[in-house]
Amino acid sequence: ITVVTLLDKSSEKYRHRCEVRQVLRWRTEDRSKAIEYLAKVRQKRGDTVADQLEKDCKEQWSKGSRGDKGDWR
Repeated sequence: ITVVTLLDKSSEKYRHRCEVRQVLRWRTEDRSKAIEYLAKVRQKRGDTVADQLEKDCKEQWSKGSRGDKGDWR
């Protein structure tokens, strides 16, 4: 089931969801690419941001999301 929620495209929540979907797309293409990106996020933006991004990626992945545009479960 895909639920599409309209979000302000300038919001942090919208940007975050796009980032999660991108990481999931990389994960399907080349797992190491996603892992490298997450390591760079941790290095540049810190543990709090990286932890949340990883948590949301894992949650979306476990729900079956593979990064398709607009897919947030």
